Amino acid sequence: MNYIEYNREERDICAHLFRLLLHDQPDWGPLKEFLGINQVGVPQIYCEVALIRDAYHARKPNTQQFLNDLSELIAEQKCVDSYTHFANLPDFIKDPKQTHPKQIHFKLENMGRLNSKGDKVVYGCLQGMFNAKPDLVVCTGSDLFVYEAKYMSTFEREQMERTEQIGEVWAKLLYKDLGFELEPTVLVRTLGLAKTSPDISWERVYRIAENYWGKDDFSLRALSRAL
Repeated sequence: MNYIEYNREERDICAHLFRLLLHDQPDWGPLKEFLGINQVGVPQIYCEVALIRDAYHARKPNTQQFLNDLSELIAEQKCVDSYTHFANLPDFIKDPKQTHPKQIHFKLENMGRLNSKGDKVVYGCLQGMFNAKPDLVVCTGSDLFVYEAKYMSTFEREQMERTEQIGEVWAKLLYKDLGFELEPTVLVRTLGLAKTSPDISWERVYRIAENYWGKDDFSLRALSRAL
C-alpha cells in the first residue's frame, strides 16, 4: 500500500493547500475562492506561523520592550489587573542570552517567585504563545486571515481562544512585520473535514483544486486520498 493512501499528517495536506493558494498568479483564483472574496491585493501567505517567536529573535538583543508590550497585552486579554511587569523581573530573566521567554514561567516557579495568580496567567500564556504556530495565514488588503487546520482531530475551544489572542497580538504589535500600514482586521477561521462544520472544508479545497490541476497532479491525488 502506498503511503499517499494512508497519510494522516495535517502538515502534509496543508502543504498541498499552500501550493494551491499560490497557483494562478497574478489572478489568484484559488486564493480568492478559498477566502471567499472577489479581490486580493498583493497577498502574503505563510504556513506554520511562529511570528511571535521569530519576531523576538529578529529583535535581539533589544527584546525587552517587545516582551514588555507583549506581556501587557496578554494581561489585558486575560483581564489580569495585578502581575509582575516584565520590566520588574530579575535581570537574568530579562536577558535574552540567559532566559528564553518560554522559560520565564519555569524559572520564576523554581525561584519561588511565581506566587501570584496574575504572574501564573500572564507568563503561562506567554509561554503558550511562543510554542503556538497557527497553520495558515493570509495577509491581504486590510485583513489578516488566520486558519487553524485539522484533519483527523477536532477543534478545541482552548486552542481557538489562544489563536484569537495570538491574532490580536500580531495585529497590534507586529502588523508592520506582516506588511500592513495600519492594524488589520483579524479573521480567525477553521479548516477541517465537512463533518466537523468548519468555516471551510477540505472537501471544498479539493473541489477548488479540481478546477486548476489535472487528475494526474500529485497534490490533487493526495487531497483525493485524504478525503
